[in-house]
Amino acid sequence: MKQLIWIVFMFSVIGGVSANPIDSTILSLPIKTLDGSVITLSDYKGKQAVYLKFWATWCQPCRKQMPHFEKVQKQYGKQLKVIAINLGVNDSQQLVKDTKNEFGLSMSIAIDTSGALAQAFGIIGTPFHILIDKKANIIHKGFDVSTELDNKLKIVSKNKSVKLNNESHKTPKVKQVTTILNNIETDNTVLFFVATWCDWYLKESRPAISKQCVNAQKAINILYRKFPNYNWIGVVSRLWTGENELNKYIKKYTIKHPVAIDTENKVFYQYGVKNFPTLIVLHQGKEVLRLTNFNKRKDLITELKQYY
Repeated sequence: MKQLIWIVFMFSVIGGVSANPIDSTILSLPIKTLDGSVITLSDYKGKQAVYLKFWATWCQPCRKQMPHFEKVQKQYGKQLKVIAINLGVNDSQQLVKDTKNEFGLSMSIAIDTSGALAQAFGIIGTPFHILIDKKANIIHKGFDVSTELDNKLKIVSKNKSVKLNNESHKTPKVKQVTTILNNIETDNTVLFFVATWCDWYLKESRPAISKQCVNAQKAINILYRKFPNYNWIGVVSRLWTGENELNKYIKKYTIKHPVAIDTENKVFYQYGVKNFPTLIVLHQGKEVLRLTNFNKRKDLITELKQYY
C-alpha cells in the first residue's frame, strides 16, 4: 500500500502553540467511553492535565503509535487523564474494541459518534495529539510522537507549567465548500460526501469501503450527466486534504460537477455524515434520500428519478 506522508500537508508547526484556553462549551461536551460512562473535560479542570488522542482503526500511523500511547498511560496514567477518541469515521464499536484488545490499550476510549469533539478541536487528520494542562489550556497540538510531546507529558505529569512559544496553529487556505452551496433551499440538490484518499488508502485495510469509493465517484459522474437539472455538489472531507490533493482527485476521476473541500467540516457535521461515500438528496432544503451503497447504478438512477 502507498504510504501517505500526512505531515507534509499538515505543516509540522502545529506542535508549537501559545496558551489556548478551551471554551466552556467544549469543556462540557459529553465524552462517552466504551464502558458506558460519560465524562467531560471540565471534570478534570483544576485537578489534572488531560491527554487526548484522536485516531481511527484504519489509520496506519495511528496503529504505529499505539505502543507509545499505551506506554504513556502506564507511565503517567495516575497523574494525568489519557483519553483515546476514535473519529467514528468508517469505523464501528466492534472495530474499536478489536484494536483495543490488539494493542492492550488500558486508557479511556471513546467514539466521537456525533463528530462534535472533532469539530470542536478542528481535527484535520489523525493521529492528532492534544495536551491540555489542568487550567484547561491547550499546550500541545501535533500529529507526531515527538521529543517535544514526551517532554511536555513529563512536565505536566509533575503538575508543573509548560513554557510555550508564541507560534500559533496555522491552517492551509483552500476553497471552502460554502462558496458553492447556493440555492439548496430552492433547488433539488445532491450532496456527495467523499474523501480524496478513501479509494486508495483503504484499499488494503478496508477493501469493501475502498471499492465503494471508486464505484461511487464513477456513478456520480454518470448521474451528473444524466440528471443535469439537479444542483450537484461534491463535498470533500478536510481530513488529510488540501487543494493539491483535491486537484489530483478531480483529474484522476475526470470530475465535472462542482466540488470543494469542507474546510471547516460544517457540512459534514450539519448532515451527520460519518462514512465515505454518502449521497444525500435535498428537496427544498430538506433531506429526502440518503444512500451509501453505490454498487448498483440502476438502483441509483431509479432513486433519483422520483425527485427529478
